Amino acid sequence: MPSFSDYAAYYDLFYRGKDYAQEAGFVLRVLQEQNPSVRRILELGCGTGGHALHLVEAGCSVTGLDLSERMVQKALARFAALPPEERDRFRASRGDAANFTSAEKHDAVVSLFHVASYQATNQALLGYFRSARGALGPGGLFLFDFWHGPGVLSDRPHARERIETAGDVTVTRTTRPHLLVNENVVEVNYTFSVLEGDVSPMPDFAELHRMRYLFVPEVELLAAQTGFRLVETGRWMDRSPLTDSDWYGYAVLRAEGPGA
Repeated sequence: MPSFSDYAAYYDLFYRGKDYAQEAGFVLRVLQEQNPSVRRILELGCGTGGHALHLVEAGCSVTGLDLSERMVQKALARFAALPPEERDRFRASRGDAANFTSAEKHDAVVSLFHVASYQATNQALLGYFRSARGALGPGGLFLFDFWHGPGVLSDRPHARERIETAGDVTVTRTTRPHLLVNENVVEVNYTFSVLEGDVSPMPDFAELHRMRYLFVPEVELLAAQTGFRLVETGRWMDRSPLTDSDWYGYAVLRAEGPGA
């Protein structure tokens, strides 16, 4: 899984239009329908804290984990400006979602913006599910979103270019995907060009993101192998049944037994 090394500096620029508040509200609503007392949350792949901010504002305590140290530092800086009663309900550290042992139990684990799909191998997926299960007691909830296989195969990814500006900085991101159909993986090749005015302050840089698209029976099998039971799936932000037109789905799992 990539650690968003150079990309981390421009991550919030590219996703400044993302409605983190609406997404966090959706997540909390789904979780609290299953357990109205959900308050203590572990976020696997917290990024720069966009979702965590709104979960904390809603009264939750969030422990964040991210593979990118730069992302973690940006998340902590985001919370540093908040009042103490909110700032103190967020912690974050660097760690691998596919190989993480929690020192405490949480009411729920959330993992958003396709962190599940960054677990591109079977080993990583199993490790990711086990990390979540280890952070929960029996009855705890695990909610994550993912690239939905039927949607990806029906509407295959294609090359695109996106340009974002902030002040005199212009960043161009070129995306060239490559579908590995027998691996259930899309290799997303990113190239970034940065300009400050008319000057490039750094060479172009590239990152490769391998994205695993998942199928609901696969999620159900992974859940059963790691001490979970699948209790809900649907279209992300909608809760409608998934179809082959949907790229983005979500799943809710409930922890059962002593854990994997």
